[in-house]
Amino acid sequence: MVIVAQVVLAEDNPDHQRVIAEIVRRLGHDVIVTGDGVQGLEAVRKNRPALLIADVDMPHRNGLELCAEIRADPELAGTPVVLITAYLLPGDPRLAPAGAVGVVAKPFSVPALTESLRGYLAALAAPPHCGAMLDAVLDCLDTGVIAFDAAGRTIRSNRAMREAMGLGEPGEPVSAIGRQVNVRLWDGSGLPEERWPARRALRGEDVDAVQVLVTDPEGRERCYTVNARPVRDKTGAIVAAISAAHDMSTDRRTRQYEDCKNAVLRELATDPESADIADRVLTAIGTTLGWSYLRLWLVDDVTGRLHPVAMHADPDHPPLPLPASFAPGEGLAGRCWQNGELIWVPDISVADVPILPLVAAQTGYRSAGAVPVRSGDRVIGSITFLSRQRQEADPALGVLLSALAAMMGLVVEYRRAEGLSRHLAAVTDEYMALAGHELRTPLTSIGSYIELIAETPDDTPFGEVRDLFEVVHRNSSRLRDLVDQLLDVAALESGHIPLAHTPVDLTELVGRAMREAPEQRGIVVEGTRLDEVSVPGDRDRLRQVVDALLGNAIKFSPSDAAVTVSLADLGETAVLTIADTGVGIPAAEQAKLFHRLYRGGNARHTGIPGSGLGLALCRVVIERHHGSIALSSHEATGTTVTVRLPQ
Repeated sequence: MVIVAQVVLAEDNPDHQRVIAEIVRRLGHDVIVTGDGVQGLEAVRKNRPALLIADVDMPHRNGLELCAEIRADPELAGTPVVLITAYLLPGDPRLAPAGAVGVVAKPFSVPALTESLRGYLAALAAPPHCGAMLDAVLDCLDTGVIAFDAAGRTIRSNRAMREAMGLGEPGEPVSAIGRQVNVRLWDGSGLPEERWPARRALRGEDVDAVQVLVTDPEGRERCYTVNARPVRDKTGAIVAAISAAHDMSTDRRTRQYEDCKNAVLRELATDPESADIADRVLTAIGTTLGWSYLRLWLVDDVTGRLHPVAMHADPDHPPLPLPASFAPGEGLAGRCWQNGELIWVPDISVADVPILPLVAAQTGYRSAGAVPVRSGDRVIGSITFLSRQRQEADPALGVLLSALAAMMGLVVEYRRAEGLSRHLAAVTDEYMALAGHELRTPLTSIGSYIELIAETPDDTPFGEVRDLFEVVHRNSSRLRDLVDQLLDVAALESGHIPLAHTPVDLTELVGRAMREAPEQRGIVVEGTRLDEVSVPGDRDRLRQVVDALLGNAIKFSPSDAAVTVSLADLGETAVLTIADTGVGIPAAEQAKLFHRLYRGGNARHTGIPGSGLGLALCRVVIERHHGSIALSSHEATGTTVTVRLPQ
């Protein structure tokens, strides 16, 4: 069966027109004859021929310019062209961009031209199902395949390549495709266009196993191993190039995850007790996985909110408009903490994702996620991450992140346990020494004066030994009070004494304590700010704390000084501040003042009375209310105590 094809002939020489047109007709095909390149282009656009035969040297628009116009038009780019030339010889590199399926040199003989055109037209007349068969075969391949003509424009691609690269209709130039998917090397460095596998094949190179990274239309990073080959006609001229890309993304991710695990383990093995271990672990994760920003959030026991404690960020990362803390369920970190589950957000720009709108709108990040940090069965925080690449939910990565977050939880708890252990050992030793001192002092007085009384003659009048009995009474009372306070503090710390849990008007409580503070040496108690604040707790114990702090401030202030009090409502917390202008406390002693029985050297040596249990009691009461108490002081300028209580 002979299939009639329509052929357009663009030839300015009338004699050559007649010869070539007659050969085409004798071969059984229709021919449309035009006299120059402009007419030839118009005929191609109008008739969409199966073949264009064009002379290279023509007026108005030569054959090479005609081919360039055709290749630039996506609807015409696939038109096969045979060039007839007396101007350029076959194999001349200037003919390659035309993408011709064949080149016939002038002068030609009728038999030679007939055989050449017969071959080209016979290929065009192949059964129509052959192209569909080839497409079906290519679409069965998982490897992406794409073909370019000599001008570097696509002429065929399979399903795998179209999906990976987001290809449209044939005719797209290789340069546009490469820029669209951002071709680069596996390490992320740039790859010049002249080194792209397809470009090298179009120059005649056989290209094998070039590893490249691209970004697909969904913003995901993909890794390929690419082979490419040139396609030559019978004369040896390059008429096309074929490129095949094997997707190695899964293999690369597997190696990447292994590198991430090893990097984290190296950091943990290097110096697990350093203060920056959490930052170093986050940097190891971010560097190996290519994530620009990670943050570790841990629960603050005082506020019951997440607060940031460690971070990794690329040097060029934009500042994030994040709040200082998150409540349960608030934002990505808060929701992860509340649910205790890994969260993936492949695209933070879509609606109804747990990302703060300002972060999604202003930072340029594409994907985000969060993984819970656990200590045993408790969720103690979360690790959040942001990436400029699209990050789909990946089960293998999810397992890795959960394991790394578990390691981070162990590090946090280990550091807490180590700190508590060292603190407990030091406090125990110090407590034993202080308790011995505070108990021996009154016992020494009691014992000594009893011995003096015992040695007094029996007939001595009581009035002469009354002073001795008063010393014994005073020290026994001091000893009894000391023991009572020690037992009170110990019972509070152990939880054996229950605390009430009712709303307490802290503003009224502080105001009354200020009004009832003892008046001594002309010292004035002033309120600089008293917000309306209510907290849940034990009213009597909180009053005990305020009285103790006011008493200390007054006791250590100079005559005619002022003690200032402020109570601020900071939303989640109430902050009570009491400041004096007294002698201050040496920096080396400040951390010990909340230990039981510890008294500052300036208090002991100046004869200022006290048991060393007031601040210890305040600390225990505030901690039982899930709050915190801190002290800052400078010698000769005074001391400020700050209490924070959750509302």
